[in-house]
Amino acid sequence: MEYRIWIPTFSAALLAGCLSGEPHDSLGSAEQGISTTPQVVPGNPTCAELGLGTFQVKFDPPVSGTKSIGASDSVSISADGTRVDWTATIGIDAVIVKGGPNASVYVYSPESLGDTQLTAPINPNNGKPYGLSHVDFCFDWEVKVAKTANTSFKRQRLWSIDKTGSAGSVTLSPGETQTVGYTVTAAVTSSVDNDWTVAGTIVVTNPAPDPATLVSVTDDFGGNAIAVDCGVTFPFALPSGASLTCTYQAALPGLINGTNTATAATTGLVGPGSASVPVDFAGAAITLVDDCIDVVDDRVGSLGTVCSQQAPASFTYTLTVGPYSDCGPRPFANTASFTATDTGATGSDSWTVTANVVCNVGCTRTPGYWKNHPSDPTWALLPQGTQTPFFLSGATYLDILGTPPEGNVYYILGRAYAAAHLNKLTGASFSAAAAAFAEATTLLETTTPAQAPLEDAARAKWTALAGILDDYNNGRLGPSHCD
Repeated sequence: MEYRIWIPTFSAALLAGCLSGEPHDSLGSAEQGISTTPQVVPGNPTCAELGLGTFQVKFDPPVSGTKSIGASDSVSISADGTRVDWTATIGIDAVIVKGGPNASVYVYSPESLGDTQLTAPINPNNGKPYGLSHVDFCFDWEVKVAKTANTSFKRQRLWSIDKTGSAGSVTLSPGETQTVGYTVTAAVTSSVDNDWTVAGTIVVTNPAPDPATLVSVTDDFGGNAIAVDCGVTFPFALPSGASLTCTYQAALPGLINGTNTATAATTGLVGPGSASVPVDFAGAAITLVDDCIDVVDDRVGSLGTVCSQQAPASFTYTLTVGPYSDCGPRPFANTASFTATDTGATGSDSWTVTANVVCNVGCTRTPGYWKNHPSDPTWALLPQGTQTPFFLSGATYLDILGTPPEGNVYYILGRAYAAAHLNKLTGASFSAAAAAFAEATTLLETTTPAQAPLEDAARAKWTALAGILDDYNNGRLGPSHCD
């Protein structure tokens, strides 16, 4: 490996004169694959004399092979004695092909990484190129710049919540309750994108055998400078073969694609370098904001968590309205709300059920009335009218009302129960007797007249329930007795 370092001293006019020779008439670039037209320069010129590069590597003799340039670059040739092809991993400014009394100078602007079919000047005696004497490659060391441009943005979910109930109002007696069903639905209404960002690294590497003096590392996107953090103070001496890693990040006003260019400026023997990469938001990293919400109900508690993948999502449940002791309308409000997991954004929706509490409406009649008035329209409200079976008794409602108890607590309770049931069907307020009626229903559903208890303690329960229902039927408890 051979390096020759020269400091050019020739003027531009002198260089123009050196390169004023005529091109080879017999070597058209299209025919021979040459990418630039050579100029004939007298004698044995060097890269530095022609001002074509600060550094030079020579193949003398021009035998096919590879020579290293610095720590990581190389140039290779394939020569047959007359023609030479070449490739390089570093940008070449010019190639001097020496043969005969003169040299062919191939100048590349911009720099090239390869060419084919290069020859020495034409021998006027035979019209063919002179045989190859040696080949010089002219180049300047330049720092290498590599960069990345990673795009990202945030996508914020916007949510809504909707609450509905199975009823808007219910009618209750004092102490009575009613079940109302509810549905809460959470949905994503839209998404808003923001915080568009391009960020990445800039790696500056010095391939030259000498230190590179960096005076700055800058970054540009769309004509706008982006701040770069290299962690060093400029000017900075970058040793041979060493790299400097810088970082950058820039907020953009929107989803903007384009080209991002990093430039490393230098002074001294090692020249500057730059690199450009596309900025493309098609594959940007997306950070989801408020992708999930927690849903709660002020009467139930937590209903669950909903994320955008499950939305819209619904929760169903029931609530008991009542009991109320005072008469009149009573509002029963219920609110469902959500809280977004990232920003804490909230939303809510409510449903109100109006409970109309009606006290002592209507009037009641005794078991004797219902036994003696089978034509009363109220009887038709039972499933089979007067012939509706009465639990496990084997008798009808009308039969039970006409059966003398004769001390059997089944018939004592049964008569009061049948009359209370018919009074309830007339619309008479029933809250005062509701609890006793429900407890009596449980007893009658599982007992026949023959199974009626005989022991005093058990009989007392049956007669107590019968007493409450009898007070109701006679107007002593709840609504008054009908005239």
